[in-house]
Amino acid sequence: MNDRTMNDRTMKAVLLDRFGGPEVLYVGRVPRPEPAPGEVLVRVHAFSVNGGEMAARSGRAQLLTGRKFPQRSGQDFAGEVAGLGTGTTGVTVGDRVWGIVGRSAFRSAAEYVTVRPQRLGRVPDGLDLVAAAALPATGTTAVTALRDKAALRPGERLLVRGAAGGVGSAVVQLGKAYGAQVTGLARAANLDFVRTLGAHHAIDHRTVSPAELGPFDVVVDTAGTDLRTFRRLLNPGGRMVALALDMYSAVRNWRAPCTPRSTR
Repeated sequence: MNDRTMNDRTMKAVLLDRFGGPEVLYVGRVPRPEPAPGEVLVRVHAFSVNGGEMAARSGRAQLLTGRKFPQRSGQDFAGEVAGLGTGTTGVTVGDRVWGIVGRSAFRSAAEYVTVRPQRLGRVPDGLDLVAAAALPATGTTAVTALRDKAALRPGERLLVRGAAGGVGSAVVQLGKAYGAQVTGLARAANLDFVRTLGAHHAIDHRTVSPAELGPFDVVVDTAGTDLRTFRRLLNPGGRMVALALDMYSAVRNWRAPCTPRSTR
């Protein structure tokens, strides 16, 4: 992002005037936001693209975005605090921060963005802001899945479905850091990458039957399309965290026979 003076009333932003693939995106000009009371103005250094944003851009999330154009883009971002609204506390102008604008908001792909301080985290010294911009959605989802939902413990066996994806790759690294024995499922072309993340085992999900892999104490499924198959891989008392569950799969899995295992 190019530097702009604080007196400029407009800024560059990524927009779309129809639903579709990346080709529908373009750079236009929009009013530069001013922080309301209790808000933070962040000068954006980098932003990333997450699954929710891709769904919105393609038109699969019109209940959130509506059909009025042009629409904004972007949820995740990293940058520096450029201004504070009246009464805002907890951050200081110049702080390096990363954050996410909100579950149903799309506007971080711009030179500036305003958010509540609760949606920000400080970027550790030594971490590049471009790398930090990739963390908000994927990183917080991974932490929530392993720490808050699965309560993963050291020494447990963890299976990650979609281990090469954005959330999956974060889950693999966190699982290793938590002391688990990590098995990652991915396509053959991505197996070496999954190993570099710290997985003890990386397996091509198209050539190995899931039944050959278990049992596991925790399964994190980032695809969410076949809960019954992967739930059967759990030890008694095991925990499964399903992410990205679409409506069809939710209905199909809701009708699946219950087991003494846990699904979260």
